[in-house]
Amino acid sequence: MLAAAISAAIAAPAHANPEDDLRDAENSYLYGDYPRVIAKLEPLVEPDILLAEPDDLARAYELLGLSTFFLDRVGDARGWFERLIRFRPDARLNPVLVPPPAVSLFDDVRESLADEIARMQEALRKQREEEAERERLARLTRVRVETRVNSRLVAALPFGVGQFQNGQDGLGYTLLATQLATGATSLGCFIAVENLRQPGGRFDRADVGNAQTLQNVQLWTGAAALTLMVGGAIHAWITFVDEVPLREIALPPTVPASPGDGLLRWTF
Repeated sequence: MLAAAISAAIAAPAHANPEDDLRDAENSYLYGDYPRVIAKLEPLVEPDILLAEPDDLARAYELLGLSTFFLDRVGDARGWFERLIRFRPDARLNPVLVPPPAVSLFDDVRESLADEIARMQEALRKQREEEAERERLARLTRVRVETRVNSRLVAALPFGVGQFQNGQDGLGYTLLATQLATGATSLGCFIAVENLRQPGGRFDRADVGNAQTLQNVQLWTGAAALTLMVGGAIHAWITFVDEVPLREIALPPTVPASPGDGLLRWTF
């Protein structure tokens, strides 16, 4: 029974750590023990692949191909090289470390798979481009810009209303202040003149000069107020803005874009 247990233990494959088996196989390859390389690596790649890292799997295919080649099993070597090339289309053998006959066989296999490799490389290129685009979009922020639609009728209103609507607040406040000042001055002069009138509508002889001065100021300031109002309306029409942005709201990536979102802008 003890002998049977020992035999079973020797015969049972040890794959508790496939990476250790790969390192062991690499050492065996350096010492030219190609049968041991094959014995260590074949159970790691078939029937199931036990190597988790892509680089380790590619290295296992390469060592299997080289080991079978050096044992004059050229058919098996071609099969392992084909698996390596299909797994990693840009794979190459290092001509400094690998003898020319093995490199030549590997290149022959690559040549026989040239069309397939081209298709695989194109698929890889598209996959990389798609991944790069997804990464680029992940760094972007989708912003919803809420806007206000302006009115031509509002642009014709006095006191800088058209300028405020266009987002020209500085000019709007200037027009508001000057129109109020000139209009209030004109109105004040009118009231002052009316207060100087006698019950019969005439002015006292002593108030005639003051009344005339006040009337002149009233006319000039009234004309100035009217000019500013008309000029402001014309300016608002000339510089009319159809829409004015009100605020920007950053949307989380999980919120899909929809026609009701208004103006959508992508920014970094």
